[in-house]
Amino acid sequence: MSYIIKEDDYTFLLYVKIKANARIQKCIDDGDYLTIFIRSKPIQNKANKELINLLKKKLKISANQVVILSGKKNPKKIVQLQFLERRDVDLIKNDLLD
Repeated sequence: MSYIIKEDDYTFLLYVKIKANARIQKCIDDGDYLTIFIRSKPIQNKANKELINLLKKKLKISANQVVILSGKKNPKKIVQLQFLERRDVDLIKNDLLD
């Protein structure tokens, strides 16, 4: 199973595993999950906000196009990505792993 599931041409589900309190921000393909290292600690929703900002910046979309569907208090999350134009899974992977 890939960590990106295509629902339709504009909507994708992203299976993410968060490693909080890291020294640097980076994304790693971990098979079933996209492991994302973020600097924030998982306190007062700071890690979730940094996750949304990181995805927003890497994918060049706005913050309201990134929704955490499940796992708000868990390191394993399901994130919904809404794009305004058609996107390909390979293009999203390239943007995330750069």
